[in-house]
Amino acid sequence: MLHVTLTLLVVLSGGATARAGAGLPLRAALTEARGRAPGIAESRARESIALGEVGVARSVTPLTLSVAGGGNDPRWSVGASQRLPPPGARSARILAAELGARSAGDERRASEATTRADARRAYFSLVRARQLATAGARALSLARESEAAARLRFETGAAPELDFVQADLARATAEAQLLTQQGEVAALSAELALLLGRDPRLPLEPAEEPPPSLPSLEEVLARAAGAPLARARVSDVAAAEASLRAASRELWPAPTLGVSVEGEGPRGASAFLRGALDLDVPTLGRGEVDRAEASLGLARVLAEQDRQRRTSEIVAAHQRLTAALATLERFTKQILPAVERTERMALESYRTGRSPLVSLNDALRAATDTRAQSAEAAFAAQSAFAALELAVGVALDEN
Repeated sequence: MLHVTLTLLVVLSGGATARAGAGLPLRAALTEARGRAPGIAESRARESIALGEVGVARSVTPLTLSVAGGGNDPRWSVGASQRLPPPGARSARILAAELGARSAGDERRASEATTRADARRAYFSLVRARQLATAGARALSLARESEAAARLRFETGAAPELDFVQADLARATAEAQLLTQQGEVAALSAELALLLGRDPRLPLEPAEEPPPSLPSLEEVLARAAGAPLARARVSDVAAAEASLRAASRELWPAPTLGVSVEGEGPRGASAFLRGALDLDVPTLGRGEVDRAEASLGLARVLAEQDRQRRTSEIVAAHQRLTAALATLERFTKQILPAVERTERMALESYRTGRSPLVSLNDALRAATDTRAQSAEAAFAAQSAFAALELAVGVALDEN
């Protein structure tokens, strides 16, 4: 009954995937994630706020209008006054806001690297789960062959009943493991669908993708120097410098210009034009300047720390990628072909009575474990590449 149920589950699962038509290349998954991931929406909102700050900085102080009247001269007056910022202060504030908006834009572009890394890991987590399920299906197929061979040898008296019982147990265990692996495939497909903004009820079928290429460390470091995150830190320092310049200029006297028309004499019949100049002179205190100087120092410290951190992460990720690609190549070219030969040789040796069942079970178990290690090696290479892209801050597989 378990055999029939498992076979039916495999058939139904394959049919559902075919009906869904959800074949998904890696590049398409990365593109969809860039448009739908929550982190992208947040960074876009922050960029909009920074652009709004530019509009605030460009605005001027309100024009003050006044109307007065009374029994004494002047009998009436109509005037307007405008407070002007100290020379150079407004332009410095505008520059600081524009640099802040530029930094927010670079931060938004840098967040795409995080989204790409998350999408790549989720994509290849599903690939790994499908590879493990495929290895589990192969192990089940061989376990059934082993069970058939043990049954035949037991029925012909060439092997004890214990061999048949152990082979039956191995087959049942392989079926249970395959069911678990198929459940993991369904769960990881739903997680990837959520990240891409798709219906998680429809299974996704990732395409076979070659391992990533290994860029040189010098090339990666050069690209990181001009990446959006590096530009954002430079803009932060420049914006802090502009804010400090504006705060220093705002210690200068700020003029307020006014003009009015006044009516004097009987019934205010005589009109006169009057001009005025007021100066707002700051008194004691450099609090705004001190705060701007501290903000500039913090921006420089954060920029240097970010540069050192990214350099360290890039070197570490590049070393992990180098090792992972070498390991994957060893599995692909040498280990997996030898595993397939070992499986067939162990099964044939047991069928002909040249080796006991325990040797066959050990060989099949070792082969299954090796295939799982190969799937982990492939995932480790893709994960290391994702970590390298995240540290650099730009896509490394696009021109």
